[in-house]
Amino acid sequence: MSTADDRLTSVELLLTHLQHDFEQLSQVVFRQQAELDALRKELALLDTRVVTLSTEVPEVRDPQAEKPPHY
Repeated sequence: MSTADDRLTSVELLLTHLQHDFEQLSQVVFRQQAELDALRKELALLDTRVVTLSTEVPEVRDPQAEKPPHY
């Protein structure tokens, strides 16, 4: 009976380690998803800004009329 008890103990220990590893992996995936969500929001803001900047009227400058910086 000792070998059956030893095998059961080994299986229980293995299950405990697997549960711990699964919990750690779950936390990593959760943090990665939060980071992905934040990056998606930032990308959307940057995309909106690029679209806004590209639709604005470009600044008209006349280099001949500008004074050089040393004046």
